[in-house]
Amino acid sequence: MSIERKYQIFVSSTYSDLPEARQELMLGLLSMGMIPTGMELSPSESNNHWTMIQKLINECDYYLVLVGGRYGTLSPIGLSYTHREYVYAATKGKPVLALLHDAPDFLPPERRETSREGDVRFNDFRQLLQQKCLVRYWNAPTDLSAAVQKGLPALIEKFPGSGWVRATDSSATSELEVRALKQRIEALESERDVLTQSMRPPLEQLARGADQVLLGYSCNVFVKGDCKVTAARTSISWDQVIASVAPQMLDEVSEMVMRQALEEHIAPRALTDVQVQWPKAHAVRNVVLDTDSFNQVKIHLRALGMIRKCPPRPGRSQITWQLTPLGDQAMTQILARKRR
Repeated sequence: MSIERKYQIFVSSTYSDLPEARQELMLGLLSMGMIPTGMELSPSESNNHWTMIQKLINECDYYLVLVGGRYGTLSPIGLSYTHREYVYAATKGKPVLALLHDAPDFLPPERRETSREGDVRFNDFRQLLQQKCLVRYWNAPTDLSAAVQKGLPALIEKFPGSGWVRATDSSATSELEVRALKQRIEALESERDVLTQSMRPPLEQLARGADQVLLGYSCNVFVKGDCKVTAARTSISWDQVIASVAPQMLDEVSEMVMRQALEEHIAPRALTDVQVQWPKAHAVRNVVLDTDSFNQVKIHLRALGMIRKCPPRPGRSQITWQLTPLGDQAMTQILARKRR
């Protein structure tokens, strides 16, 4: 039985220069059965404006950014509101589709940045989106419906979301099938864990304790009042890794919780890390651990027997992890205070 899903799409864009484009985009999304939402739908005069936007992004399945020829109004942290929304969505792991104008230099003057500084910020943001996101290009507002109808299905196929399903679309048969599949998955994962346990290398061959691991991350760095997105690396010990994530994992937690624990551990040293590349940097915000680095930590802690993957539960699609008894013991030895 095929179940029709509707996905909530957060649409981010500059406002005054793209009214027609945004309208065409919204119509295109609605024609696909999507649920569009965005900055213009929240109270702009409220003190809780940014909190509202964060809540909307957290609840959305996908993030869509529409870019014409302007960088947009700067927020209090030095990024435009559109750029700031993108950074937040990226830190939350939201799949992103960027719709970029294919010739912004040829737009009318009122739809482009009026200063050199604005042009630099705009071009940096555009290049960032081209490097990090799935991108589709448009020239006229009428192009946007076709662009989103091609780009969004590709994004959904690559990053399947949970979406929304009408309650009446479900059936007893499909529920039984889902239950049977979950039971089969649980059985297969148990078999895999038994096989993996026998294939693990001896612990003495694995890095641990004071051995160092190099972690990559991205962040916003502030240099003389300007804000840039940069990549950085830091080196910490495996004991520090365990000390940062283990207290969060006494109960089952999502990978997002594990990742945030590592990012919070890295954040205090991030300024020192980025000053290697930017000696005049004076502040760092929005530390985002690289996926490769996070996967390295996750796999290594599993190989050490410190964490285990939890079996799936009914109604929950996300992967969860929990500390093993060995991990609990290691955490206690590292964090418990010794007698003086």
